[in-house]
Amino acid sequence: MKIKNQQFGEIEFNKNSILKFENGIFGFEELKEFVLFDSKEKIFHWLCSISEPEIIFPLFLMKAIDKDYPSEGKTEAFGVVTLNSDPTKISINLKAPIYINSQDKQGKQVILDNSKYPVKHYLFVEE
Repeated sequence: MKIKNQQFGEIEFNKNSILKFENGIFGFEELKEFVLFDSKEKIFHWLCSISEPEIIFPLFLMKAIDKDYPSEGKTEAFGVVTLNSDPTKISINLKAPIYINSQDKQGKQVILDNSKYPVKHYLFVEE
């Protein structure tokens, strides 16, 4: 299967790699099917809507930030990244992770009830 968007051009994927989000993603509840792929640089993962390929979320693996980040069963937790041309302003939402189960191809976004995890966690800091 193939989808196309302006940022990545043509994206080829296997039908078996489609992730189902029963409730969508906050603000995009109508979008239920996505494909997850890595960038060439392997820094970010990208979650791209199948029905609206221009809607694509940069994700960062939470265990790279906090090895004790809350997990749910056999899922991997990802934070949605807010990109910026100034690297010191690139942030990750630790408060509302996206959990993906690669085995059963299910995903969901939740809001953690824990003040330890901010909505804006800066990925790069100046020293």
